[in-house]
Amino acid sequence: MTGNRLRVAVVDDQQLLVAAFRSLLDAQADMDVVATAHDGRAALEALRQARNRSEPADVVLMDIRMPVLDGIGATRGLLSDPELSGSGGDRPTRVLMLTTFQEEELVLGALRAGASGFLLKDSGPADLLAAVRAVAAGQAWLDPVVTPYVLRALEGDSAQAVGGATAPAADPGAVPITAPAGAASGARAGAGTGLLPGEALTGRERDVLELVCRGMTNPEIASRLYIAESTVKTHVKALLGHTGCRNRVELVIHALRTEMVRAE
Repeated sequence: MTGNRLRVAVVDDQQLLVAAFRSLLDAQADMDVVATAHDGRAALEALRQARNRSEPADVVLMDIRMPVLDGIGATRGLLSDPELSGSGGDRPTRVLMLTTFQEEELVLGALRAGASGFLLKDSGPADLLAAVRAVAAGQAWLDPVVTPYVLRALEGDSAQAVGGATAPAADPGAVPITAPAGAASGARAGAGTGLLPGEALTGRERDVLELVCRGMTNPEIASRLYIAESTVKTHVKALLGHTGCRNRVELVIHALRTEMVRAE
């Protein structure tokens, strides 16, 4: 394994799905599948073996529901072990969760465990490949369908802290937002530590924040506010800088927890 080729692991209890994902990923000029597993415990062992072969995974496609050890437990085990995850190194292992429409109650648990993205299992090949590349680059990926899950979970969980997660945030069709300058690569952070409700945002920043909290993509926000998509990105980056959040979902969590924006 040399150069910038991405090393990917595929973990799912459906063997046909693992085979299909492996075939797609291995067919890419910039990707190699270095490990596969059908349950969370086997995944941790396979990832350890890959790292011992000097082939640590950059991205793990991780199913949520699995026997023996589910994807949330496996993600927590992986990311809490610096030796296994390579946290602090140049290429830490990141997790892209595979989910379905029926797993709303598990999304926030995966978010807390440290997942960097959420991808629906029935996503098209182009979306899957884009998500893997984004997460490998240190960005975050959130399928728009999953955004309401997070918002509803937050409404029912407002009394509990949501920190300690590397929250996913980008949306297909828009350029994923990277962490602001100064954020440690692979670090796990709470959902915002900066701007509080009484502090000032510009009127346009507040408009953009409200639409981000509704789960809108950058193109949708641009269309709603009659501004350029590049301007939306500028405002979102400013909001991340104001609040200390690293991505869009951390921004949503922070905005709702501090009542900068109220959940509808």
